[in-house]
Amino acid sequence: MRLLRVGNRDPLTVLLFGLGLIGATIDRALRQRFETTTVDLPYSWNDPARREGEKTAIRAALPLTGRVALVWAGGQNGFGASDAEMQLETALLAEIVQFAVALGRERAVDFHMMSSAGGLFEGQTHCTTESVPHPLRPYGRGKLAQETLLLATEGLSRRVIYRPSSVYGMTQSKRIGLVTALVSNVLHGRTTRITGSPYTLRDFLLADDIGQFVAQQIVSPPPGPDNRTHLLASGRSASVFEVIERIRSRIDRPVFLQYDSRPTNAGDMSFLPSALPPDWQATPLASGISHTLALFRSGFSWGRA
Repeated sequence: MRLLRVGNRDPLTVLLFGLGLIGATIDRALRQRFETTTVDLPYSWNDPARREGEKTAIRAALPLTGRVALVWAGGQNGFGASDAEMQLETALLAEIVQFAVALGRERAVDFHMMSSAGGLFEGQTHCTTESVPHPLRPYGRGKLAQETLLLATEGLSRRVIYRPSSVYGMTQSKRIGLVTALVSNVLHGRTTRITGSPYTLRDFLLADDIGQFVAQQIVSPPPGPDNRTHLLASGRSASVFEVIERIRSRIDRPVFLQYDSRPTNAGDMSFLPSALPPDWQATPLASGISHTLALFRSGFSWGRA
């Protein structure tokens, strides 16, 4: 868990739970755009007996005054998660939400939570702000349960939910997204296993865009409702085939692919631009691929700011 103190005037403290694909970009955006100091504190994801003492230490590390923003980016499960795995993840989130509520008795506390557009809208196309989630697997049902849990919680100043589409980017996490996996595998001569079909449509989203948007929402909350749900996507879906061909055109090396004979992730998904926040900007897929490739070729250190 990372504690970030942002700014000197009207100080804000961010408690960031999870430094994976998305959490790392939020951390980088906060440190690059704002005057920030950081402290890393232990939080035992798999050891409930230790967490009570660790939460006490986190509370002791907080400044005596100032707003707190707690950010949940700690979901460790993927599309293939079981009901039991998602229930454990939701229970862990519930514990952190209650910790935030306890802090909220003393000061203003905002809660920012990462959900998943892919999990909620799998198999749906042309989604709008009025589209209703219909999860098709435990992963999506778990994400919807987590959203319901947060929205039903009283005692928080703001509750903000983010629903990103198919995310890719550079991170120490094993979950890097199809685009990054393809670039890495092509550069290293490895085979990429694809669980969809060449014609599967997805809305691919660069993780750095999420980090920039969430950082701004944390530091400068916009006027309006205290409870918001943001769909984060590019608004321009692309087929797996298009992604492969764009990468092939940029890397003069063989592309080795293995498609599942029984694809488990082949449902199309797309989102209309009108469903996206008005102040949201997404990097076009072609630019995102070029950015990812440039980072690989520059010797980017995974997870580095």
